[in-house]
Amino acid sequence: MKWPIVPAILLFFVAAFLPLAPSSTWQSGDATTGAPAVAAGPDPYVEIRRAAGDAAAQASFLTQGTAKLKEGTSQFDEGSGQLTEGLSAADAGSTELANGLQELQSGTGELGRGATRIADAIGEVTGQMTAFEAVRGQIIANIDITLEGLKDRNEPEVVAIRDQLKDLRKQAETAELPQEMSGQINELRDGSRELANQLSTPGYSYYDGVQAAVSGSQELSDGLTELSDGTTGAVEGIEQLIDGADQIDRMAVNTADRLSAIQRAIPAPTPVTNTEAQDENAPRSALAPLAAMLISAMAVLGGVALAIAASAVYRSRWSILGIGTAFITVTGLVLIMILGVSLPAAAVAISAFALALATLASAGLSWLFLRVAGPKVGTGIAAAFALLQIGVVGWTWSTAASGEVTQLWRMASAALPMHWPTVAMSAAGNGGSLTSMWIGIVLSAALAALGLMSIAGDRDTEDYYGEDYYGEDYDGEDYGEEYGEDEYGEDEYGEDEYGEEYGDDEYDAELSDDTAYLEPQEPGGSTRI
Repeated sequence: MKWPIVPAILLFFVAAFLPLAPSSTWQSGDATTGAPAVAAGPDPYVEIRRAAGDAAAQASFLTQGTAKLKEGTSQFDEGSGQLTEGLSAADAGSTELANGLQELQSGTGELGRGATRIADAIGEVTGQMTAFEAVRGQIIANIDITLEGLKDRNEPEVVAIRDQLKDLRKQAETAELPQEMSGQINELRDGSRELANQLSTPGYSYYDGVQAAVSGSQELSDGLTELSDGTTGAVEGIEQLIDGADQIDRMAVNTADRLSAIQRAIPAPTPVTNTEAQDENAPRSALAPLAAMLISAMAVLGGVALAIAASAVYRSRWSILGIGTAFITVTGLVLIMILGVSLPAAAVAISAFALALATLASAGLSWLFLRVAGPKVGTGIAAAFALLQIGVVGWTWSTAASGEVTQLWRMASAALPMHWPTVAMSAAGNGGSLTSMWIGIVLSAALAALGLMSIAGDRDTEDYYGEDYYGEDYDGEDYGEEYGEDEYGEDEYGEDEYGEEYGDDEYDAELSDDTAYLEPQEPGGSTRI
């Protein structure tokens, strides 16, 4: 079957745009680090890593500040053309302000004098009200004395006067001002006095504030006049400030980039236990991404070899693929267990699964090349494509381990099948992105399925082992010369051997009408029954 080559190519194109960045397989957080460097003993990079992280954090704040500084100075640049007019208008406005405040000062003096007169008048009224209360008390006391002297007299005139005095006493008692009104009058007296003092007496906040405003407005007017005269120098200073802000921003960005490069160059924390120098952010397990890449390269090359071997011995293709895949998987698994540190069982199992899929994917893709281009050309294409993968993926991962990889190289590497198991094994071993890990496994499984479909669909061997395999110059006599009578002579397959064990009479007697006779095909073809 040749059609799976089309979806395989589409799969490469789709993979280029999926989140399969190498750094995601060992960076699960926001921290920027290089690839894990698995080594025995304490981690020697703990203090360096911590210092680089602190410096990167400070550099981040610095770049934010310089960006704001640059933005602010740019706004100065945009408004520098209006600076002269603005300063002139400000100078004129400050002069008007000073004049207005002087008028306010004069008006405040007039208000102060009026408020003082109001406060004095309210004070007099309040005093009279206090005197009224005293007089009312005296009137009530005199009425009580008079009533006491007339209580024993019964003359009609005296009785009438006594009744009138009682009524007068009741009126005097009810003539008292309400307590609330007395309090309000007192508040009015105090408030009017406070207002008069604020408007006319030094030492009070309003009076002193008006005086200070008048003085300050005059100083502002004088200062803006001088500033307006020096507008040209101010504009030149703003231009220099803009240039300086640009330089500071560039320096801050370059510093942040260099610190980021330093962080990428420092290996990620390794899972070292029982040491004082261990990083608190160290992962529980580690597998060097370059080791995962090399193991994936082994699986890719092994898959190419399995496809070529299976095509040469077609009838045993499934046995070759199965045994070969198992051998490559076990070999890679042993290397993973040797090179990894504290790998959990789940990481080992996922890595083994990814290795098996990578081997089958490489074998299936190589088989597709053989079917589409023929055995000879297809073998060359499969080998060249394997070398291309090793070159592109190897360079990308080795660069990403300690530096930054461009987007183009990341996409080119992600499109190649060797990249997918590398992502899966590195993410599983280093606790990286689960999304990237499963995407790599699914892509490998899809490519392996397409390849196995092509292998399983090749049921007619005449299509495979015909002239395309042996060439147009194939001659059956060549096959006979190579495997001639010396190898298949009478000594091994002659009448003496089979005649003695299975005689002609006995052999013929065992045949019946239902016996199937084997009809040989051309060399390289299957035997029809």
